[in-house]
Amino acid sequence: MKLLPWRRTRSAPSGPQVRAEPGLRDEDVEVTPLPERREPRVEEPGPRDLSKRDYLAIVIRAAKEARDDEIQDIAAALAYYAFLAIPSVLLVSVGLFSLAGDPNTVETILRNLGKVAPAEAVDLVSESLHRVIESERSGLILIVLGAALALWTATGAMNALMRGLNRAYDRGETRGFFKQRLTALGMLACMLLAAALTFGLLVLGPVLSDWIGGLLGLETIFKWIWWTLQWPVLVLGLLFAFAGLLYLGPNVDHPRWHFITLGSALAVVVWLIVSGGFALYVSLFGSYNKTWGTLAAVIIMLTWLWLSSLAILFGAEINSEAERSRELRRGEPAEKEIQAPAKA
Repeated sequence: MKLLPWRRTRSAPSGPQVRAEPGLRDEDVEVTPLPERREPRVEEPGPRDLSKRDYLAIVIRAAKEARDDEIQDIAAALAYYAFLAIPSVLLVSVGLFSLAGDPNTVETILRNLGKVAPAEAVDLVSESLHRVIESERSGLILIVLGAALALWTATGAMNALMRGLNRAYDRGETRGFFKQRLTALGMLACMLLAAALTFGLLVLGPVLSDWIGGLLGLETIFKWIWWTLQWPVLVLGLLFAFAGLLYLGPNVDHPRWHFITLGSALAVVVWLIVSGGFALYVSLFGSYNKTWGTLAAVIIMLTWLWLSSLAILFGAEINSEAERSRELRRGEPAEKEIQAPAKA
């Protein structure tokens, strides 16, 4: 009987079976559906060469693989590692504010931060900023100490993200310690770019637009211009940052870097929707303060980091299946394993 291309096919066992390591696909199992096998071969397939059936199959396979790879558990670990990096980053922030900030500046920034983040998350930094502003000598010490701790904890979080991205491609890690750390620094730069754009445009942006508009005597017009331009700039910056993460992280030697990939675009869209929806839920329907008290800020921050990690990991699953689709269209045997080589 001829098997349809959307069925899983498994060879008959010929001896004692060994349970596969969790998260690694059985080598005798095909990932389905596979409409690419019925379509004409293309030497170097681009986005326009893939059919609608190919794209639908990519999403379906990615959803199946995300379930099989248990990305919700990996995302929870990433959220924990990222949360560990927050205190050291805050040390740098409060050190800078103690040197150059003042109470009025802090209040303005916290007020704008409250517009894009849950109030409980803002409380995590509010008290520390006000306390450090009153100190005159702690700024430089906090900056140096915080920078060292932030570098170590943040690169550790990036290493955890690399392991999660390797899981999406069903790859082991073959890069050495120093190459992993260098890669982690590159990924950290992408994350800092995304954080700087989000914080700078949505939090500091209104402050800067009011200040510049006041100098030019065009406050209303300049505020409207800023609000109109900040979203395209933010989306383009996030696309660049997410594409960098998904290119550098997995142990897969991609032939070239693309500014926009299917996985990075979907990850950005999912992240924006999830972040906005979660912030709206917390502000309108959440009762974390009543239930958890002072722990509410920690719970909300961890939940948001978990949702953000899910968006990135699912984007990696999409990119992995898009690579499989391109290889199948080239005629390569990628039904069971992606054929792209590992990074040297």
